[in-house]
Amino acid sequence: MEFYYFCIMNGGFMDVKKHITALGFIPKNGRSGIYHKVYSGHNNYVISIDFDKEHIEYGDKIIAESKTTQNFSQPENFVVLECVDRLLIQGYKPQNIILEKTWPSGHGTSGRLDICVNREDGAPYMLIECKTYGKEYNKESARIHKDGGQLFTYFQLSGGKADVIMLYASELKGNKFIYVNEIIKIEDDYRNGDVKDIYEKWNKLTKDNGIFDSWVQPYNFQSKALTKGQLKEIKAEDSSFIFNRFLEILRHNVVSDKGNAFNKIFTLFLCKVYDETTAEEGEELKFQWLDGRDNHVDFQLRLTDLYSKGMKRFLDRTVSDFNNEDFDKRCASLNEDTKQYLLRR
Repeated sequence: MEFYYFCIMNGGFMDVKKHITALGFIPKNGRSGIYHKVYSGHNNYVISIDFDKEHIEYGDKIIAESKTTQNFSQPENFVVLECVDRLLIQGYKPQNIILEKTWPSGHGTSGRLDICVNREDGAPYMLIECKTYGKEYNKESARIHKDGGQLFTYFQLSGGKADVIMLYASELKGNKFIYVNEIIKIEDDYRNGDVKDIYEKWNKLTKDNGIFDSWVQPYNFQSKALTKGQLKEIKAEDSSFIFNRFLEILRHNVVSDKGNAFNKIFTLFLCKVYDETTAEEGEELKFQWLDGRDNHVDFQLRLTDLYSKGMKRFLDRTVSDFNNEDFDKRCASLNEDTKQYLLRR
């Protein structure tokens, strides 16, 4: 047969040859039954696909602890293939990629993680769970936000050593692949405890960039901050998430009485509205924590500045304020803990 199809979801079908051709696979030695792709950046490493056997051969360096992702039986297997292709193009070495990674658990073996990317020393750096685009991806995303889902379980079973965990899906649109990912950068205080402990420590926020982007080098997660042009309108279903996050922030900071809570929420909304109103289209928004650049003092000073300007613009009220330079001059003799305490007052 010239083309091979299988049901993917919602009654739709996938053209496998069109799919792999879009990835850059070509017939090997003119044989239509075998396609391959050569990765020149990895000493001409080869991944091949045998249509007669319906088999994906990942070569002799990528380790597969099980063979279930190497056949045509599941549409998810081609998401794994596309993700591996993206990893290799990004610069990750094939010998550091493990498919269907398993860890021993108290009840035999755990479920299988789709892709584990190891560091050069063999320790896990990134854990990737692949899903088909749409329904299955959205379902697992909801699970992650509800209780940590599969990824938090794999992270805990791996000994808490990974730096990044990611939910990933891709889909062929026309002749180009689009992908979505939810990325969780692991903080030091996430590394201990069971899945429930790790989930409760997590701030419930994910990143959508920092791994496969043009500015990122392998093993160097770097997420760019949100810009005004990336903003989306709030939908009705978002309101409960925002409300619960505010409650969590207030509880964490021991803000209990309603009047004080209202003042805090009003202040934060004023900062956010002023920031979004005055920012340029491609400018990073100031009402956010800037990974790798911020500390608690700088962030709180920036919020104070937004609040002062917002009060003047929207309510015509002048608020006493000071910038970073004023703060450093006035508090030069204080240690960092004392500075942060003063900013919280």
